[in-house]
This record gives sequence, C-alpha cells and structure tokens, in this order.
Amino acid sequence: MDIRTQETEPSRPKSLMQRLGLSVLFLGCGLLVFIVSHFTSGELNVQTFWVPSLFLVAAIMTRRSARLNAHWQVFYAFFIFSFVWLFRHSVLDSSLVQPFYSTITGNVVAQLVDSTVVIGPIVLLTFASRANLASIFLRRGDLRLGLLVGLAVIAIFYVLTAVIGITIAGMSSGFFLSLTPFLLILAVANGFKEELWFRGLFLNKYETILGFRLSNFLQAAIFAASVVEAEFSSILLGFALVSFFLGLGLGYLMRRTGSIFGSSLCEAGATIPIFLMVLSGLK
Repeated sequence: MDIRTQETEPSRPKSLMQRLGLSVLFLGCGLLVFIVSHFTSGELNVQTFWVPSLFLVAAIMTRRSARLNAHWQVFYAFFIFSFVWLFRHSVLDSSLVQPFYSTITGNVVAQLVDSTVVIGPIVLLTFASRANLASIFLRRGDLRLGLLVGLAVIAIFYVLTAVIGITIAGMSSGFFLSLTPFLLILAVANGFKEELWFRGLFLNKYETILGFRLSNFLQAAIFAASVVEAEFSSILLGFALVSFFLGLGLGYLMRRTGSIFGSSLCEAGATIPIFLMVLSGLK
C-alpha cells in the first residue's frame, strides 16, 4: 500500500484514550532505541540489530492487518530511525572518522559524513516503502515563510553568540570571524540532518493516527530524550527540557510551512553557540 494513500485517507482511533495509549507505545519505541544504545556499544552489530529488525517485523505485520494497517508507517519509521541511529554510531565511532574531531576542518568533514550517513538511508528507505519525498517534508512548501523565519533565527543566534564570545569569553573578533564559515556549515548540516531524522521522518506518520497536537508533543519528547541517551546528569536534563520546547516550536513550523527547510535553519541557528564551544579550543 502506498504511503501517500494513507496520508490522504487518515484512520484515527476513535477515543482520546486510544490515542494516548498509542503515544505511550511510540514513546517507548523511541526510548528503546536510546536504552539499547546506552547499554551496548551503540553500534549496528549482533547485539543491537534486533532493534531495527523488531520494528521492521512490526511494520510488516501491521501492514498485513486490516485492523492495524494505519499503524505500519510509524513502525516503519522507527525501523529507519533505529537503523540510522545504530549505523551512524558505527561510522562515527570508527577509527577512520574519530581523528577528524581533533581539528576545525576535520569537524566539518565529520559533520558532512554524519549528515550523509543519516540522510542517505532515510531517503533510500523511504523510496523503498513506495513513499515520496513529500511524505518526509522534503518539498518546497511555504519556502518564503520558512526562509524568513529560519534566516532571522540564524542571524539572531549568530549575533548573540558573537556578543557573548567576544565581550564575555574574551575571544578576539578576528578569531570569531575566522570561525564563521565553519560554524555555519556545521550548524546548517546538523540542522537539516536532525530535522529530517527526528521530525520529517515521523510527523506525517504520527498525525495519521494521533492528530497534530499529540504528534508534535511525541516527536519533541523523543527529540529531548535523545539528548540524555549518552549520560544522565542534571545539566543534560536542563538541556533536554530546552530541547523539548525547541522541538515543539520546530514541529509547529515544519507543519505550518509544510517543509523541512524553515525548521532546519532555526535548529541550525540554535546550535551555533554549541559549535562555537566545540571549535574554540581546536586548531
């Protein structure tokens, strides 16, 4: 069955309790990926391959069921998500990529590798399900609004980062300006990758059975949970809370514009201060 057919003829559970129950189930699916990753190497191997396999089997079984057919796209999205999560760790943790993180230019190369190993499988596996790119928000949409909001957010965060870095942290203006091209490449590549991975891949699938409000809350919760996957600490919990509200706003913008581009630019802007901290100590 074509995903595009599912999107035009949504079949939602009749009651709020059913939708809440499904939200809890899907949240558990996302948390399962992070939990398994935390207690293993996090790479795609014999220890972890059962996770994407489980989601793929669930997608096949629900697709074949007349009663559960509307749910298969979500499980297939979790198959893609978990496969990419584990495959990405395998690539980025390898001895071939790790040395890149020791230099500024190397970080850019590593980020481009990161974006490629995330975006490539998502697009290919989406096509494999007979869906089009519009199903994961890779379309023009309201490009004018998306660019207007996204570029404004990038400009605001760039200026704030410059003010804090130069006047408070004591960084020279020349050094900050020299880092600008690297900051923008890192931020934009990361923003596009994460918006496709955490929101574009899921929002249409969730909304078919949950409606937009629950869908937006769910994607934001999983996005925030990904922040504390590696280590549990009070600082990360605070960052996760910020990420949750950021995710809510980005999800709304993605749905409002019908495209990934505006929210990608907004997330790129929000990560400029983070990448400045990463790069400022490198050469």
